[in-house]
Amino acid sequence: MIKRNLSIALLAAMAIGAGVANSAQTDTRAVVRAHQPEIAELSADTNQLLLRSGAFDPIKQRLDLQATGAKAAINSRYAIVQFNSGMLDQRKRLEKLGVVFLGYIPNNAYQVRLDKVDLDVVRADAAVRWAGNYDSGYKLDPTLWTSARGSLKALVRSENAAATYRINVHGFDGESAQALSEALKKIAPQAQIDIITAHSDALLLRVELAPDQLDAFLAAAPALDAVSWVAPFVQQQVVNTGSIGTIQGNFVGACSGTGATLCGNTPLWDHGLLGTGQIVEVSDSGTTPNMAFFTTLNGNTAITVADNPAPTLPAVGLSYPNNKILAYWVQPGATAYDNTKTCPGGSANSFHGTHTTTTTVGDAAGTFGANTYIASTSTAPGHEVGDGMAPNAQLLFQDIGNDTSGCLAINDLRGTLKQSFSGGARINSASWGSADYGVYAGDDSNVDYSLSTLEDLIFVVAAGNDGVTSVANGCPALQFVGGVCTSSVGSPGNAKNAITVGALGHGGSTTIANFSSRGPTSDGRIKPDIMAPGSSIISGAGNVNVTGTAQAPATKSLSGTSMATPTIAGNAALMRQFFSDGFYPRGAKTSVDTLNPSGMVMKVVLLNGTGTNYNTAAEWSGMNFGWGRAWLDSNLWFSTTTTGTDARRMRLFERTNAAGLKTGDSNQYTIANVQAGQELRATLTWYDPEASLGAALTLVNNLDLEVEGPGATLYKGNVFSSGISVTGGSADSKNTVEQVRITVPVAGSYTFRVKATSVPGGSRINTARQGYALAVSGAFGLPDQAAFPAPTAVVVAANDAINGVTIGFNAAVGAQGFQLYRAAGTCASAIAGDFRLVGDAATSPIADKTAQGGFSYAYKVRGVQNDVEGDVSGCVDVTSQNTCGLQPQFDEVSILDNGVSSTCQVNFSWNAASANCPTNTGITYNVQRDNSPYFTAPTTLISGLAATSYTDTAVSSGLTQYYGVQAVDSFGNASNHLRTIAATPLSPAGLDGNTYFDNAITHSYMQAAAPWQNTNSAASVVGGYSYHTGGDGLNYPDLSCAAITTPPILVQAGAALSFKAKYDFEYQWDGIVMEISTDGGSTWTDLPPDGGYPSTFAQTTSPPVNACGYIATHGAFTGVSVSAANNHDAGNGTSVAAFLPFSKNLSAYAGQTIKLRWVLSSDPGADFAGGFIDQITLGGNALDRIFSSDFEGGPDFTCH
Repeated sequence: MIKRNLSIALLAAMAIGAGVANSAQTDTRAVVRAHQPEIAELSADTNQLLLRSGAFDPIKQRLDLQATGAKAAINSRYAIVQFNSGMLDQRKRLEKLGVVFLGYIPNNAYQVRLDKVDLDVVRADAAVRWAGNYDSGYKLDPTLWTSARGSLKALVRSENAAATYRINVHGFDGESAQALSEALKKIAPQAQIDIITAHSDALLLRVELAPDQLDAFLAAAPALDAVSWVAPFVQQQVVNTGSIGTIQGNFVGACSGTGATLCGNTPLWDHGLLGTGQIVEVSDSGTTPNMAFFTTLNGNTAITVADNPAPTLPAVGLSYPNNKILAYWVQPGATAYDNTKTCPGGSANSFHGTHTTTTTVGDAAGTFGANTYIASTSTAPGHEVGDGMAPNAQLLFQDIGNDTSGCLAINDLRGTLKQSFSGGARINSASWGSADYGVYAGDDSNVDYSLSTLEDLIFVVAAGNDGVTSVANGCPALQFVGGVCTSSVGSPGNAKNAITVGALGHGGSTTIANFSSRGPTSDGRIKPDIMAPGSSIISGAGNVNVTGTAQAPATKSLSGTSMATPTIAGNAALMRQFFSDGFYPRGAKTSVDTLNPSGMVMKVVLLNGTGTNYNTAAEWSGMNFGWGRAWLDSNLWFSTTTTGTDARRMRLFERTNAAGLKTGDSNQYTIANVQAGQELRATLTWYDPEASLGAALTLVNNLDLEVEGPGATLYKGNVFSSGISVTGGSADSKNTVEQVRITVPVAGSYTFRVKATSVPGGSRINTARQGYALAVSGAFGLPDQAAFPAPTAVVVAANDAINGVTIGFNAAVGAQGFQLYRAAGTCASAIAGDFRLVGDAATSPIADKTAQGGFSYAYKVRGVQNDVEGDVSGCVDVTSQNTCGLQPQFDEVSILDNGVSSTCQVNFSWNAASANCPTNTGITYNVQRDNSPYFTAPTTLISGLAATSYTDTAVSSGLTQYYGVQAVDSFGNASNHLRTIAATPLSPAGLDGNTYFDNAITHSYMQAAAPWQNTNSAASVVGGYSYHTGGDGLNYPDLSCAAITTPPILVQAGAALSFKAKYDFEYQWDGIVMEISTDGGSTWTDLPPDGGYPSTFAQTTSPPVNACGYIATHGAFTGVSVSAANNHDAGNGTSVAAFLPFSKNLSAYAGQTIKLRWVLSSDPGADFAGGFIDQITLGGNALDRIFSSDFEGGPDFTCH
């Protein structure tokens, strides 16, 4: 048979998925009114969805959200997917379909973005219990509901200024800050809209608007698809001698708090722990860097000035490693040096930041007149006047104060924390917060995110000073009980991973300061976490005289949780030095025992070592005092314990997230010889992923602590009676801190068990494995014995995909067991302090089953004897041969056609994928084909393809096929299948018949730019397809300028274009424009249909806000296509759209080769169903039905 050249039209389109299906059946579920769930509701039924807008079982109940005042959205790309119990790991199946998981919603549910996936497809998955739209009412903070708006506080910037309200609008991950800003401007054109953070995973805008705009804005904003949460903006506000012995040695009693005389024991200072080598970050109103507290470090005198210009977050600026102030970085919106005002309210010239920084690391040095001040050294504190907790530590200062407004400028907390971490700080102190009254807010989420991703960081924050705030001054009425404002902790003090500090009286006081904010949080979690002196604290007094000359130290007295917070942060520096200097586990400085403690370790040690000497035992572990007053010596054991100090020992068990637990896993540890007579305490904590804003219960990954004592007596974490652990009760499902406290333990063996009850993970990778830190203190390992000898002959005993990395060794007899530690890299490159526990066993060998294949690891082993870790072995390193489960990175959007082919074939190519597994030996590709754009039953054409292009020769003329490509690494890890292209091969003679015909399925020739795609969700003929401006059931996206475009067509005399269109576009804002090109697509001209466009972009702004920039007078298919007589109805979302016929006489183009296109142009803001185009025909006297190149008549052509 004669072979002739063929021409091929390729359609590049997003893979077809379906969106939200609206059932026509009557919803018979019981109606539950929108309500803020009570704490008791949060653990009542594990089938419930727990949202700030209500607790309900979505199978049996539905929320009536009218009380929120939020306008319902027509449909959305966002949904909630609830899984059947125990099936959360099945989310991977949905991810492969293209469902994007954004955040966890209790119970067993996630926020998701559907993108191209039909909600009915999600519902059909066997693991899914329920799936439904993410309704607008879910997105509105209850304090903004219609009935609560009267309690909102307005902002008055100056005496004669009008009152305004400021609202925080959060966006879903991946949304555009600019697009959301434009959308908000449309619904509130007179409002001031500021982009606070533009991070794609922490999008935040702030809207300031007049009172008469508030209701309309709060109705419309949650209905914007990109919006995830709307809440009131609450302005952040600022919130020695006497405290030193109190925190180090548990001093109880009165202390003047002035001068050089200390009160009580100082065991950490006595052992040379003065903060040497530690960097503490403080964010505050500013500090006075030339005050003598901050000018000298170990003999080097220098004044650190603020960087000018300031570094851009999260980048670091200049640092001075030999200076007391390591770095001074001003944050966006702030001004340098201590703030002379406070906002809102407060007293002027408080110089808050100088006070808090002095308390943390202040160290007066130098001679000023007749007074000489002695600087600390690495061995002596040189304490005098108002020196701080860690006098030999360095300060990294991040200035958040604005001298003009007096307000704090802390708008990108994630960036601020990342900057401090990159600058070397591992302890952060924040004596500021917003009065959010127990509610989990945006900055709480930012802290949880930062600590979950930066595991070595600790964040110490003030609880707030609203303990006795009245209803009139802001305390919610139901929370004001007996003259106390309960649940009054501010944000970010409500963060799960933070250490939130409450205030006591002065010195050795054990009485809570009346102003100190109380717990619990709104979801019932214990807050504050820890207490410290916060009343009449004598510390540095700042001023505005910042010059290049040191000035004499001055002091003043201030009270507040702001003063308690740096007390904890400074003492945390002493604690961190305890580990980094190698005092653990032998109780004496030992260089080979150096440990760089994670944030979880620092937190758990602080909370496990607290004093409980309060007025009644019931107050301990309560909502006023949290876990008690800090007492470092309670956990930090020294081999040379001095009289009057605590003699109990401590064991640490820590697993980082990389070596953490998955759902159903557990680790257990035994301390075999606990003595009677002294308190036994165990504390578990973990850095939980950030919660979804709007979730009523903020816990994501739920771990549980159990302690089993002699006689199989079992204690669960946080089950107390009068502050003492008791048997029975239920496992805690709210807190990320769990504790067992046995004041009179029976002598014998105790097993400490950490159970991963539920670890669903959040939206980020690696959050489905949860690390933790467990601290146990008690009378064990006493009297101290010689350390168990270091194991020898440490070798890699096995290294495979079944057992992971297994380490063998020789050891002396007498060990109770052995522990395996791992660090990233090789023995030569690994940092000694970074070895972390990854396994334990009774004998050699020990397996590490969490090693990722291809990565290099260094390992060491310790034996345990007398319930204490022995000396550490030598090091062995290995490249893991375990499996690696990391998906390759593949830009599936890069799958493109290669233009016209010269033979009967389909050609396409894509950008190369990259592997995330280091020993991957190559990426290959699987190419699949289907005759449906929905890719319901694809056939694999080829697997293991090494090239980044493919030619399909098994094609038929005129038959459209759909293709998908998947990248696979050498371990079998495959990319998600998210995108297809479609191709239709045609003979040069064109199609049968005398007309060009495109029905979007069997004859599909359009080149489509996203979001256009083929769909069967709407068509003008039964069972047909059309081209749609979005996914099935989904609205068209914001700020889209995209087209479907025909191939080149040779127009003959009498040619006429006809098509059918159905549309629902935001009236006179969004729409479709038809255009023609006679130069191959280089330029385009407007092509109105016969009779003109239905309407115009009349409401757009100048310059135009729609993405393609069409001016207000430009015609468009806009509004709703109700009927021929009403083809631009303004009833978006309510009027019913129908397919209407349109035509265009093209006789003026006879003899020319043209291209046609239909262009979607949308602005930010309201979106509706969009447009559908189908049944496109082009007829005339004679017509080349498709490509004009090599046109010749002839019979139908068959590919062979």
